This record gives sequence, C-alpha cells and structure tokens, in this order.
Amino acid sequence: MNKALTGCAVAIGALFVTHAMAYEAGAAGSGKISGKVAFKGAAVSKKLPITKDNTICGTGEREIVEVNAKGGNLAGAVVYVAKIEKGKPWGALDAPVLDQKGCRFAPDTLVVKKDADMVVRNSDPVLHNIHTYEIIGAVRRTMFNVGQPDKGDLKQPIKVRRANVIKVECDAHDFMHAWAFAADNPYAVATREDGSFSLDGLPDGTYELKAWHPVLGEKSAQVTVKGATTASFEFSK
Repeated sequence: MNKALTGCAVAIGALFVTHAMAYEAGAAGSGKISGKVAFKGAAVSKKLPITKDNTICGTGEREIVEVNAKGGNLAGAVVYVAKIEKGKPWGALDAPVLDQKGCRFAPDTLVVKKDADMVVRNSDPVLHNIHTYEIIGAVRRTMFNVGQPDKGDLKQPIKVRRANVIKVECDAHDFMHAWAFAADNPYAVATREDGSFSLDGLPDGTYELKAWHPVLGEKSAQVTVKGATTASFEFSK
C-alpha cells in the first residue's frame, strides 16, 4: 500500500477508536431516520494501473480513491447510530458478503457486524488474496490474510479490538481496495448512489447520528426520533 493511502487510513482510523457498549437485540421500534449525505468541493481521485490478469481484471487504470459526488450526493459513506443499548435484530448484517468479481471488491464500502463472520466470495477464475487491516490510530493491525485460488466462499471473523474501520486489499492485485465498517449495532447503513440512506426500527428517543466516509472523515448530529424523521450531512474537501 502506498504512503498516500496509508496516511488516509491512519488519519481516518484515528477517529474510530471506541469502547462500545453491549447491544441487546430484541424488538424493533417504530422510528425511522432517512436523509442524504452531500459533498461540495473539487473531486478527489487516485488511480493505480491494472497490471495483472488483464483478461479478467481489464486494462488501463483502476480508481482506488474517489470522491466525486453525482449531483452533490455522496455514495459510499456510512450513516450509523453511535450509541444505543437495545433495539431491532441484526438482520442482514449477520451474514454480509464481500464479493471479488472482475478484480473488484463489491461493495467497495461494506457494513459488517462486529465480532460476527463475513462471507468472502471469489467469483473470478484467478487467485485473490484478501488482506484486512483494523485501523487503530497510527497502527494497521492485520485481521486476516487469506488466499482464494479458486471460485467459492469462505467465512472469516470480524474480530476488531478497538476500532470500527477496516481496510480491505488484495495482495495479489494491488489495485483492489475497499473499506468495511464494523458496526456496534444494526443501525448502520452505507449510502446509496444518490447519497440517500434509511435507518428503520428505532425506538423513540434522542440519538447521536454519525456519517463516516473513508476519505472525508466524520460528521455528527443529534437527532430526536418519534416516528419518521429526517437528517442530512454535508462534507467538503
């Protein structure tokens, strides 16, 4: 990993050294928070050449860092409730899937359940080697480093020690990069292509809502939920 990407990972990871409370999964509430995450400023871009397995991976360059909001909307951010003691079941976050297809990680920003298993899928007829790092301040701690020479699935545990941010790379293809966010509770979601998000099943109450982006950092807002409510965030370069 080059120095620019390392610096980005370390700086963003420093924001997410946390001591999480235990979450109790039970009944969902009737509250919902929806909204959008926006970005204003010049586009940020970094590319690496595609140098290997071109028949599968393609040719040219691969965008590995991109902040270029379409219509002012920011995809690939994670919006989450920072602290909540109990609420809805984990649902789909119990078995998230990170696919490797066309030598790309899909999705490139994945929300996972902390301390659960993640399915790592190789959909390509080439060797991939998935390498994940927990970003703890200035430290990059390897979580797992596993080769997948054949198509298929394997399960790997998301065992972070102190942080929420995980950097994902392929040691066999240095142009493959992604991020994962290890959630303390199921009220966490990645924004869609139009920057929109929705968190449902919340008990009524006042919460600290946060938006995180792997390049731009974090924003925070206090949101009171009683039924349906809205919230928005805006990042700038």
